[in-house]
Amino acid sequence: GVGAALAASLTLAGCGSNSSNTDASASSSAVSGKVEVYAAASLRNAGVELKEAFEKENPGVEITYSFDGSSKLVQKIEQGASPDLLITADTQNMDKAAKLDEFKDAKRQVIATNKLVLVTAEGNPGKINSLDDLKNTEGVVAVCKVNAPCGTLADEELKKHHIELKNATTEGNVSEVTTKVTTGNADAGFIYTTDLAAARKDGKNLGSVDLPDVPRNEYPAALTTKGSSSDAAKKFNEWLSSDEAQKILAKYDFESPQAN
Repeated sequence: GVGAALAASLTLAGCGSNSSNTDASASSSAVSGKVEVYAAASLRNAGVELKEAFEKENPGVEITYSFDGSSKLVQKIEQGASPDLLITADTQNMDKAAKLDEFKDAKRQVIATNKLVLVTAEGNPGKINSLDDLKNTEGVVAVCKVNAPCGTLADEELKKHHIELKNATTEGNVSEVTTKVTTGNADAGFIYTTDLAAARKDGKNLGSVDLPDVPRNEYPAALTTKGSSSDAAKKFNEWLSSDEAQKILAKYDFESPQAN
């Protein structure tokens, strides 16, 4: 115990003696600490910029992400992982998380919405120009596994139009589907408009087929009990709904929840 107390007093002395730092720590809004965020794979690009912007304003905070399919993230928490914040790409997976002790009394807020789209590989080798073309194509069509939001949405859409894919490949999350199509290992795939925008920014010449009857999917964020006892995590969670964060998300083609 003595060692810890000594270390603590040294740290405090260390902060105090560094006069250039006093302003930051004196301002009531200064928070510090590590924030571990579990986020849907489709947030990868926007997430990095959100992290940089927030850390610039809050130099004492370090945000680390694990990106994966929403269902996989919830499964990891079920198995004992304890991030501070969870952001899923749909309401269903957040509903599942809400039943866990880690989210007892957690409040959720939707920070963005997205939209599923059917994309085709460069040059459209599978000649897929409409959803109906999927009925006849022998080409490989990449789809997220069914309990990942991108898979659930694609599955509902295919069922609604009575389409059975002859040659489907199932991927763990939306980033993997995007990679399959951009590398030409699939002729088409179901991804989000945000993933399509990122691929095009990257110089990938993907085609797209709009899916007007697919509802927009919501991205709810919720703090775990661990996160709700961290000022840094609470502040980041709140900041995600700020104008600044919403502008960053819009740059990546996410829509703000108010837009609907």
